[in-house]
Amino acid sequence: MFKYLIQILFIIALLSCNKDTEQINKLFDKKTRPMEKAENIEMLYSDSAKVLFVLDSPVLETKKIDNERIIEYPKGIKISFLDQNKKANSWLTAGKAINKIKDKKFIVSDHVKLFNSDNDKLETSELIWDEKNEILYTNKFVKVTRPSRGDTIYGYGFTSNKEFTEFEIKRKLSGKVVEDIFKDIK
Repeated sequence: MFKYLIQILFIIALLSCNKDTEQINKLFDKKTRPMEKAENIEMLYSDSAKVLFVLDSPVLETKKIDNERIIEYPKGIKISFLDQNKKANSWLTAGKAINKIKDKKFIVSDHVKLFNSDNDKLETSELIWDEKNEILYTNKFVKVTRPSRGDTIYGYGFTSNKEFTEFEIKRKLSGKVVEDIFKDIK
């Protein structure tokens, strides 16, 4: 009697299984799943024994895409850039980030904001930190607010040092700027 009960349960289990192998294969696809995952992290980034910045993020995922190791921060980041005395002198926040280790490029997107010690603020949809050259740049639309000077600058393309004390906007916009033009950065 027990033998027949086990056979009946086994048949019911087989019939109730999902035959959609595509969904099952997604769970085991090496291209989409992270190699490593960490939560609530704080990391110090350094190069040649020089600490460059401190990064905070709720989630970090290490992946290998096209034989290149990348680190994704899908739930946002906060970065504090440090001076030689390890004191924060500029800050960056973004909704998403990708660290391309091989290229030494850190790409942040989704509500990007960069602040400096003078309380100047950059807003854009994407910003790239070039670790080799220690510069921040984008070709996207930017808005720079400088309260100490009482002005706001709009334009396309931006390059700055990591302290955000010296910067250049490639193509400045003049005249009346409509709010719709920078909807991507909000």
